[in-house]
Amino acid sequence: MRIMTLKYVAAATAIAGVAMASNWTGAEPAVAPQTEAAPRLAEHCTPTVIQEVADALDAGVTIAKVPNGPQFEGGTRFVAAKGKTPAFCQVTGSYVTNPATGKTANFIATFPADWNGKYLQLGCSGSCGVLLMNDPAMPAIAITAQGWPGQLLEKGYATFGNDLGHVANGPGIGWDWAFREDGSLSEDNLADYLYRADEVLADTGKALAAALYTRLSQSERSIERSYYSGCSQGGRGALVAASRFPEKFDGIVAGSPAADLPGLIVHPAGRAMLAAQEGAPKLSPAQEGLLRERVTAQCDALDGVEDGLIQNPFACAFNPETDLPVCRPGSEGEDCFTPEQTRLLGAFVSAAADSEGNAVAPGHSVSEISLSFDRAPSGGAAHDAVVRRFAMAPVGGEPLVWYSPAVTGKAGSTHVVADADAYRRLAAILRDGSVSAEDISRLVEANRKLLWYHNLSDEALTPVMSINRYKALAKLHGGYGELQKNIRLFSLPGTGHCGMSGVGPTNFDAIGALEAWVERGVAPNALFARKLDPATENVVMGTIDWDRVSPRTMPLCMFPEMAHYKGNGDVNNAASWECRADDTRMLGLGRSGKRAGVVE
Repeated sequence: MRIMTLKYVAAATAIAGVAMASNWTGAEPAVAPQTEAAPRLAEHCTPTVIQEVADALDAGVTIAKVPNGPQFEGGTRFVAAKGKTPAFCQVTGSYVTNPATGKTANFIATFPADWNGKYLQLGCSGSCGVLLMNDPAMPAIAITAQGWPGQLLEKGYATFGNDLGHVANGPGIGWDWAFREDGSLSEDNLADYLYRADEVLADTGKALAAALYTRLSQSERSIERSYYSGCSQGGRGALVAASRFPEKFDGIVAGSPAADLPGLIVHPAGRAMLAAQEGAPKLSPAQEGLLRERVTAQCDALDGVEDGLIQNPFACAFNPETDLPVCRPGSEGEDCFTPEQTRLLGAFVSAAADSEGNAVAPGHSVSEISLSFDRAPSGGAAHDAVVRRFAMAPVGGEPLVWYSPAVTGKAGSTHVVADADAYRRLAAILRDGSVSAEDISRLVEANRKLLWYHNLSDEALTPVMSINRYKALAKLHGGYGELQKNIRLFSLPGTGHCGMSGVGPTNFDAIGALEAWVERGVAPNALFARKLDPATENVVMGTIDWDRVSPRTMPLCMFPEMAHYKGNGDVNNAASWECRADDTRMLGLGRSGKRAGVVE
């Protein structure tokens, strides 16, 4: 198989009267130009030179090898042009985030030989702590930034990413870094994670990029445009930038953002406790298949086309407790579910509430409810311990009493219940890293652009977070039409977290769409997306053959529009679909949506 980089062509394909860029040509990749800039960059890509440039800024930047990123001796490496990828210099090190305490965060920067004059800050993933998903030279960048591996290098962006101020062993989820040895919260570590490391990097990174290219060209260079892009934790970083310091970026891409940190602790903690209490067995492959079959049978046709793709899972009325076959008491089978399994599935798709009856965390989409169960009680206890630690006073103190999440019957549903007082304390501690609709209004006032998307079958971060915030923003700013002048939300049906799984088309040119909107005033009415071939392609490993004909292409419509089938043609071809302003079926709300906590 010939592995190539994807090429988006300048010509547009008219689909339903909406211009959408085609995303491949099948042509051989162009060879990266061997310009005079490459040898000069190679001469300057040394720890000594980069440190000299950094020292002149007096910004607390240290160039060095870092423990949680690519291992460059002295903190720099030069990569010569190869194929379509131009020459570039990568730099790692640290920068001071809090001069009062000397707190630092680690960073990775990538400088292409032929700079386009633009700055791009890339968000991280999981709980951060590693420099991996924000490294544009790694294939995984196609997850956090969409597009294709090497795209940002080809475009000539100076890119920066950080670890949000702490070091982790891997890109997983964990909170140990947030606490001191005595069990109290580390305000420095938490502030870096919630917002500060990104805010400081926005200024430090721009200054370092401009200074380096000024030295390289021997003439004054400055940042012409600046952008932020991220998915998951990076998507949260994108929304934090939009809400706290939008003036630092001309445009922002926020993918499947972890916008509600308290909810993202309470909901899975409650499910883990419930799984431990009930001893619910993990779903077998056969049960997962049966579950998808039942959900698809009940929800697929609601969008008008039976094509295996559920465009609005929140318009459905699927109920795990009543719509799945239940095994006989004391037995387990491949063609049925235990009562404990159905209750845990019900909790997954239901909003969590506090002990006073207030909804505190939305549930998940019914189009992705084949979650993993944990038989071990330690799973729930570990999550409960995290919540207990976060319920402590900011500096020392005893933890509040945390009532273990429980199953509560309410209108025939199962959901997680958390202690109200403990939840309020948790929300107050994490306030600076969670984002409300009112917060994001600052971006509208600054007249910046936000391209926002969420995978509708996201198994990790429920899309309800994004949908509810976007609906609230529309009310604050005079309706969807007015809001869309600055902020556009796109839903990706049938796709899992950050596009790493699912049955729907998931890959699109995010940075290209944002550039067109910011720099040429061409707002993205629809995004052309292609589905990867799961039999041969793996976006995580970078084995993507962009010459292959995609199994499915489709326009991604801006909320509240839904992709409309024209009535004829192959459903797997984007040309058979259109995005229409009068088709707002994404606002449709059934029992599943209400149960998940989608607001009217």
